[in-house]
Amino acid sequence: MEKSYKKLFTVFFIFKMLCAFLMTILAVYYWKMSDNTAYFIESKNMLKLLRTDFSNIQYFFLPVDSYNEKIKLDNELTATLSSLGLESNFLLIKIATLLYPLALGRYMIVNLLFSVIAADGQFKLFMVLSKRYPHIKKNIGVAVLLMPSVLLYSSFMNKEALCMAFMGFAFYNFFQIINKKAMVVNALLLLLNIYFIGTMKIYILVCFLVAVALVYAIKAILQLLRGSLLSKIFITGFLVISLVIFFSNLDFFDSYILDAAKTSNTFQEQYSSIDESTAFEFGEVETSFAGLIKKIPLGIYTTYFRPQLWEVNKPILLFNALESFIVLIITLLALFFRRKYIGSLLRQDMFASICFYYALIFGAVVGLTTFNFGSLIRYKIPAVPFLMMFLFLLLHFKPKKKEGDLVI
Repeated sequence: MEKSYKKLFTVFFIFKMLCAFLMTILAVYYWKMSDNTAYFIESKNMLKLLRTDFSNIQYFFLPVDSYNEKIKLDNELTATLSSLGLESNFLLIKIATLLYPLALGRYMIVNLLFSVIAADGQFKLFMVLSKRYPHIKKNIGVAVLLMPSVLLYSSFMNKEALCMAFMGFAFYNFFQIINKKAMVVNALLLLLNIYFIGTMKIYILVCFLVAVALVYAIKAILQLLRGSLLSKIFITGFLVISLVIFFSNLDFFDSYILDAAKTSNTFQEQYSSIDESTAFEFGEVETSFAGLIKKIPLGIYTTYFRPQLWEVNKPILLFNALESFIVLIITLLALFFRRKYIGSLLRQDMFASICFYYALIFGAVVGLTTFNFGSLIRYKIPAVPFLMMFLFLLLHFKPKKKEGDLVI
């Protein structure tokens, strides 16, 4: 590691360890029996299987259903979370099981180890981005390392900690490939990290891939529009025909829209019934294309800018409300004072474009399906660094005299 990074890494690592300690205390004494503690119990159960018969290691390579069939034979193995049949839960339990002996069976140490894994991934993401944008190195440190919600909720045994780690590792592998360093090894590691992200939280991977596809599609369209008259006529005609076909066949999407609307409305009811003190609603989503579209801006706003200060009814939410308020102020300042540069930034910087579209798509998905502030704060953290990266890039953007193709 370069000397310039060592001091920052030390400070960041200390913060991560303090956050791991704080989140462990909250899980034990405030939330009490939570998903986090249930993961720990299940990892202990899985380790017991291995100690009883080492051939049970096969379950590390089998789907969760196979494990569930096995543990039904032993009443002492509760399978608190794996019984849900979620591969994401099972993957986390496998990782926790591997860490359990290293942690000497201590719940606090397991959380610390998860925090270390997340810290490694986050710092790798910081390193590659700071080399790409050295002029905003301090801002990148804030966006990737020091956002309070990301610091806290990726510092103990949960899916968000692993997602932040896998995303950081994936970006590091990708930039290593670009720089032609150990290309085969990094390509395999990149695929492995993508697999882990998809298993842990598939919507993160889908949102990111859609954002990348959208950026490349826009790039191709702009290139054709800058080409010959024939290419301009072709792409214009293609876009017009595509839009006509799309709006003429909206009924094709009825079933998907109906499912999305029902999911949103159902989640609003469920979250309210589980914990009214932190639950919120933004009204029923109409089961139509227009109804869903109308709610998307509110979903994005909800993801990144709530809870609002006047919505705080628990001391623990005040901290998050203050962060949301500061992020809102930064966003408003960036969009107002640098609005004339948004188009140029999106055209000239591919990574900024991906951050922008990923933040919007992710915000819509999470905002339309999460109606509990406690869950919302956790679910949004894989996108917060990318939203902040876009805002900082916009605030420090200096347009080129002649706009060319997008650069990575």
